Amino acid sequence: MSGPDPSRLKVVAWDFDGVLNRNIEQGTFLWSKTFEQDLGLSLQSFSRYLFGGRFQKAMVGEACLKDLVTEWSEQNGAAGRAGEILDYWFRTDAMPDHDTLGIVRGLKARGIGNVMATNNEVHRTHFIEHDMGFGAHMDRIFAAGRMKIAKPDSAYFAHIEETLEIDPAHILLVDDLHENVLAARGRGWQAFHFTPGSHGDLSNALGLQP
Repeated sequence: MSGPDPSRLKVVAWDFDGVLNRNIEQGTFLWSKTFEQDLGLSLQSFSRYLFGGRFQKAMVGEACLKDLVTEWSEQNGAAGRAGEILDYWFRTDAMPDHDTLGIVRGLKARGIGNVMATNNEVHRTHFIEHDMGFGAHMDRIFAAGRMKIAKPDSAYFAHIEETLEIDPAHILLVDDLHENVLAARGRGWQAFHFTPGSHGDLSNALGLQP
């Protein structure tokens, strides 16, 4: 599979977790590593409750993450702590990848647009955009919770194409999940499978190296 073609590129669509945000270590999100130690709550119980299907509904706007965490808290001896739990989750996982953001700046200098294409639900998306300041880095933020659809669904990519009014061949997805890369290519997008430490390869592929 050939790499990105910078000469045809108009917009780069960046995944967030694992790409713009360096919050995943060996497949594990940072917030979950210290959850029990710092909050004194059961990670197993929380994860079993939330990630057995409920979070997937919140991700596409069919449920409210705050309501779900509140429900779990009330059932597990942590009533009134839902806000604390979400704040801990969001802030512990707030690890902007400054190397990736350097590539974003290089693209901006060349007049190439940059948007976020993330599968986050609405509350964390708001945190990412405003508290973490990514609204200033990106021309636009596309999030599953706002769009009511998630990667790798083809309609997710179609929505971005239609909103930006750009031919798919002029869009590059940078994502750490291979299934999303394949889905983007299936739509006719350019795509780069981002893995830990691949900043140099991406810069080279985009022609940003001197």
